[in-house]
Amino acid sequence: MKTEFKFNGRIVGDLYKNNDGIVNRNPTLEDINNALDLFASSEGVLYLIQNDVKGTTPYELKLYADNGKYLVLFSKRAPLAGNEDDEDDEDDEVRTFWDNNRTRGLVSLYGDLWDNRTITEDFTKVRKAFNEFYLTGDIDRNLVE
Repeated sequence: MKTEFKFNGRIVGDLYKNNDGIVNRNPTLEDINNALDLFASSEGVLYLIQNDVKGTTPYELKLYADNGKYLVLFSKRAPLAGNEDDEDDEDDEVRTFWDNNRTRGLVSLYGDLWDNRTITEDFTKVRKAFNEFYLTGDIDRNLVE
């Protein structure tokens, strides 16, 4: 069974003066890479979310882009409260880039403060994460911890 995704995001700045966004309920890998090309030089937020399928736990991948700095968050979505079909009521799992070689401290990225060690300026890592998630539904733990 092919995993289906919901794909959306919003770029701010000169590219989208009318605050238009990207919405695609069944994207191809080409659609994702074309959108990523826009975020490589812009600021905004991009989401790739697995569609809900009974018996599975959907995951999502978020990109926060701001001034050449990128934060990628890979997370399992929380089960809905009161849903007896959900067997897993544990806390959400969230993974991100982690680079011990970066200096400690907080960085402002898209209006929030983040640990500098979770930020990257290497957009090839961002693209790899999105492509791997689209193709496999997961991301190698060596890329996002």
